[in-house]
Amino acid sequence: MSLRSHDGKLKVNSDLWYLGLILVVTFLLYLGSLPKEFTNWDDGEYITSNPFIRSLSLQNLNKIVTEPYFANYAPLTLISYALDYHFWKLRPTGYHFHNVALHLGCILVLFLLLRQLGLPRGVILGTVCLFAIHPVNVESVSWASERKNLLATFFFFLSFYHYVKYTRNQASRSYLVSLLCFLLSLLSKASTIVAPLIFLVYDYCSGNKRVRDLRLYDKLPFVVFAEILAFLSVHAAGAGSALNSYHKGGPLLSLVASGHLFKQYIELLLWPTTLSALIYPSVFPSFGDARIWVAFSCFLLVTAIVFAKSRDLFFWVSFFVIFLIPVLNIVPLPIMMANRYLYIPQLGVWVVLCSFTLKLVSRLHSFKLVKGLAWGGIGIYLLFLNYHTFQTTKVWKNSYTLWSDTIEKNFYDGVAHYNLGLWFHNQKLSNRSGHEYLISLLINPNYHLALTGIGGYYFEKGRIDLALKKFYAAVNAAPDSDITINNLGKVLAEKGDVRRALYMFFRASYINPNNLGAFNNIVVLYLRANRIDAALEKAQEMIQRFPASSDGYFRLGMCLEAKGDLSGALKAWEQSRKRLDFENPLGSQIDAAMLSARQRLSVRAKS
Repeated sequence: MSLRSHDGKLKVNSDLWYLGLILVVTFLLYLGSLPKEFTNWDDGEYITSNPFIRSLSLQNLNKIVTEPYFANYAPLTLISYALDYHFWKLRPTGYHFHNVALHLGCILVLFLLLRQLGLPRGVILGTVCLFAIHPVNVESVSWASERKNLLATFFFFLSFYHYVKYTRNQASRSYLVSLLCFLLSLLSKASTIVAPLIFLVYDYCSGNKRVRDLRLYDKLPFVVFAEILAFLSVHAAGAGSALNSYHKGGPLLSLVASGHLFKQYIELLLWPTTLSALIYPSVFPSFGDARIWVAFSCFLLVTAIVFAKSRDLFFWVSFFVIFLIPVLNIVPLPIMMANRYLYIPQLGVWVVLCSFTLKLVSRLHSFKLVKGLAWGGIGIYLLFLNYHTFQTTKVWKNSYTLWSDTIEKNFYDGVAHYNLGLWFHNQKLSNRSGHEYLISLLINPNYHLALTGIGGYYFEKGRIDLALKKFYAAVNAAPDSDITINNLGKVLAEKGDVRRALYMFFRASYINPNNLGAFNNIVVLYLRANRIDAALEKAQEMIQRFPASSDGYFRLGMCLEAKGDLSGALKAWEQSRKRLDFENPLGSQIDAAMLSARQRLSVRAKS
């Protein structure tokens, strides 16, 4: 991969104009999802209900860095959300523009990286353009919760850029910057742990070296960082019960099935007309299915041919494969396929595609009409991608548009029906939510979240016994779901079974120590049972664990009010008011409680 093209200032300037045009077009495409809302797909956990992003205090930053959150260890991503919250509170447009800015940053650094790698000018501009505007990236950019993908990619591109500089000038500064950027990438998302292998393959391909001539010592710090972050990520996923194999067939089956998976991903990249928030393998992995063996064998054959013909192209084929390794279900994952998994690997496909396309077009130089038609076809394809990207951004406006589109493309998706039902529930459309939950259960009778949802629906309708039955079924289906257990506790509390309700709330808070709702329910139930000291202790624990949240101080005020300390209650509610989000419905309760306390204090003073 030697530098092959220095075309002078004129072409450099024109390249910058092309890059500027790509950035502007990309920015305009992502305006399609405005005005924007948060979705109910992880945005609640990562942003709207995340107590750790409410403050940039040292105490909060310490929790972010030292504790896994939501079955992930991605402290840099949480810090970026905390910065957003500092400036925007819970206004989703600010988070969206931050994501778009990170995508634009990835485009810019990718351009610099490809130039550093010495790729032909046309390949650089074509690859950057396809990466910038492709609709498969909308999930990573328009979904607030996928910020981690953008951050990890941005810092990986920087790391690779400086690593290439290091291989050429042997400067320790370039090496250290590459290592630092790699660490920042890992702290954003562990999916880039394969970068040391990428660097090794690059060394092998860039200078036509033999395997025994490769240097390994300079990869060791990268490997150490990768191993540490892999351990932390697996530990976080295991603690969050997220290490569930999609097909239960083991790593070997995942390896054999990868050929068919690669084929489906490439089809999705080349013709993205069926993009959906939830995508599934077209062939379910099975050792007895000849299709996965044929696809795997064909992929190995193509890779061998590419290796024999061109090490440059072999590197990009390897790039595509290596960056998909973390999501091939070799480490158990509940999701087999996702658009976001392609955010980095797609580069391998685009470089190979652009290389072949430019070589083909160059051979048509004596056939001007055919060459013109070829360029016209390329232009039409780019417009086709632009159109689908713009349309896909509209899908990500809110939860209703997202899940309606998913259901339209696959009606038999129980997860989509459940999430649409959840949106209807939050819009106070109870009957429509119940309808979606029932459809979800017809598709998958053991889906614990749908069982939880229909249990909540029956609870709202006053059918307590039926709700209880559904919640117990949900807990049996997913014994470690803190959401389900917490909701079961609410039903038991409504029935007056305080002992079992408290057990469920404590169990939910044990499974997920960040389940603020479970802590709230414990305090409320203790107060209802007139166990004021126990409630006070739990409220103080809430403040200690979630110092930036308004809930702990609100509950503390309730406890102090129950003890007759109205002055102390007022001070606690004032602290709660200071920490309140501008759209939080708790505000009206706090205001009413403060008004009542002031009136009673006034009466006391007069008497």
